[in-house]
Amino acid sequence: MAKSESSQSGGTQQLLAILTGQSCPDCPNGELERARYKDKQAVVCDCCGTPRAQVWSVSLE
Repeated sequence: MAKSESSQSGGTQQLLAILTGQSCPDCPNGELERARYKDKQAVVCDCCGTPRAQVWSVSLE
């Protein structure tokens, strides 16, 4: 894995970790949790199911 790919992966994990456990801005009782959304890594509200962050992998082929 190239250094830039490794750095991006670390940044992705850090972003998801920061958002996990935060209150959902769209509903009064929701809390953000890590989950899969449309087959991608994401942070999703455990109450309303709204994705707050979704991560795509970039293919450089």
